[in-house]
Amino acid sequence: MKNLATAMALTVAATAACADGYADPIVEPVVIREAAAQSSAPSATLVMVLATLTVFGAALSH
Repeated sequence: MKNLATAMALTVAATAACADGYADPIVEPVVIREAAAQSSAPSATLVMVLATLTVFGAALSH
């Protein structure tokens, strides 16, 4: 009889604990910021201009 009473008490306690149902946990979103890389646009532009001048200079010299 003790086992039956213990089992019923545990069942009632477990039912009461889960009576609210499942609730989604409240989690703050993690914001990940990545540092912006230095742009290589000015140096790339300079290389393109020099390459273009070299090609046109070589074409004009022949």
